[in-house]
Amino acid sequence: PMMNGSSVLEGYVPEIDGTIVTRILDGGGESVGKAVCESLSFSGSSFTADTGSVLNPHHSAYSAGGSSSGSAALVVAGECDMAIGGDQGGSITIPASWCGAYGLKPTYGLVPYTGVFPIEQTLDHTGPIAATTADVALLLEVIAGEDGLDPRQKEVKTEAYTSALRNDTEGIRIGIVSEGFGWPEFSEQDVDELVEAATHRFSEVGSQVSTISIPMHRDGKHIWNAIMVEGAAMLMVRGNSMGTNWKGHYSVSLMSAYARGRVTRADDFFETLKLTTLLG
Repeated sequence: PMMNGSSVLEGYVPEIDGTIVTRILDGGGESVGKAVCESLSFSGSSFTADTGSVLNPHHSAYSAGGSSSGSAALVVAGECDMAIGGDQGGSITIPASWCGAYGLKPTYGLVPYTGVFPIEQTLDHTGPIAATTADVALLLEVIAGEDGLDPRQKEVKTEAYTSALRNDTEGIRIGIVSEGFGWPEFSEQDVDELVEAATHRFSEVGSQVSTISIPMHRDGKHIWNAIMVEGAAMLMVRGNSMGTNWKGHYSVSLMSAYARGRVTRADDFFETLKLTTLLG
């Protein structure tokens, strides 16, 4: 079943595996199940899924983060070694960091999105979450590369990511974006201080840490909002998840199932998607 966290898709079972699932199976991996994600993957927290909240595996009173909430929580709880997350605005890195796993949002187009529920074509990413950085590299190595079905991919270059792993930090270059700190209403002082302390630790073990300024960084949220809100309203809502003039694999069954649910159960949309639809 592919609910994507929402009762709007309840009962839908895809007739094909996603490309990355096929690659994991071909690589010797075993699928132990499908993780819960937030309602239509439209939340950075972990309480919007229609099947219930995803609790932080360290403490049930805390959020697991989202929208790939179940993916990170299951890895940290030891239910699986690796998981796949989707990411349009932090949905891999937020739950990974909140739960204490390792998550990587890959370069745009590096990993084929075929078979994953889309939100906005220019923002859609999918990538690995795992308990170790070595497993993140291994999983990325297996799933990366063009599949000929995803219009997000063009002249993709893959590498042997596992061979890039190393045990020392000598000479690693780390850039700290100054605009990410001391940001009223967005950054928290204790978090800023913790990150700053961590950078000093890297300096002590031979890494090159420098502070850089990217003034446009603070415009990113507003640029993202314009793309995401309008794009999701067109592709994910009015376009019934696949849209029109699609250049890649077109999942007719997904479009049909979602279209039925959207028309008959729109009241079941979580508030975040209702708001996005109106704004878009």
